[in-house]
Amino acid sequence: MTIGELLKEYRLKKGLTQKQFADGIVSTSYYSKVEKNEHRITVEDLVTILEHNDIAMWSFFRKLSLKGDFQHEYIIKLENDVLDAYYHSDKKRVEEIREDVEESTVSNKDEYLLTIDGWLEILKKDDEEPNLEVRNALKDKIFNIPDINKDKLNLFCNFMEFYDLESNVMITKNAINKFIDSNDTESQEVLLAIMDNLLYLSIKENNFNYVNYIISNAEKLPLKPQFYFYQSIISFYKHLTNYHFNDNKDDIDVCRAIIKSMKLTGMKSYGTELEEFLNNHI
Repeated sequence: MTIGELLKEYRLKKGLTQKQFADGIVSTSYYSKVEKNEHRITVEDLVTILEHNDIAMWSFFRKLSLKGDFQHEYIIKLENDVLDAYYHSDKKRVEEIREDVEESTVSNKDEYLLTIDGWLEILKKDDEEPNLEVRNALKDKIFNIPDINKDKLNLFCNFMEFYDLESNVMITKNAINKFIDSNDTESQEVLLAIMDNLLYLSIKENNFNYVNYIISNAEKLPLKPQFYFYQSIISFYKHLTNYHFNDNKDDIDVCRAIIKSMKLTGMKSYGTELEEFLNNHI
């Protein structure tokens, strides 16, 4: 099935005219030729048409042989949607995405399925049985990348909970040494996320041996808009640590202000998790 044929199939199911289906995106005459396979449609216009008509990209792309730019777009959408579902603690959505990937023709499917399974592991409750095969496979995958490059940095950031604290500290120190003075904003952003995660895991285990080291290095990174979220979390853990040692109520007030900011800016689930974490550690 071609892209044009599949678009037509979806359009007819929705009972829409060609003008309604592609309204404001491409001209009706151009779109008509797309359905007849007389014109090619760009990735950007295709994605916009799908979003305009509330068509899930997974449902659409899994019916095609994904090639070239369309496969690249599929992968970007996959990664973004999984992260969005995770940050909203939407396990059901992650499971749905996994089903769609399973039925797709995307290359390296097994790697993407393993990553999604990793997110599902992280979303498990404490009383749920862990899938050790998945966790160990991800740990092996990270360790098999010989150097601290961007791929390893991102994988490690996502699945730090599968390691013991000492291993997390060791890898994080290597990442700090390599990227703390980097001009690569993307790598520094991931580094901040790693330090956030390590602070969470350290305080969770009531181990404050590395907290000051992590915070002092995090504060060496420049203030940039894209770092705001992670630097806010660093500040949260810094004030929670201060309260642990000094019992100063002002530090808790700052923590609650950061939680409130998270909730007000659309990250209600994450803010609620921070609130629970705070209540468990004061």
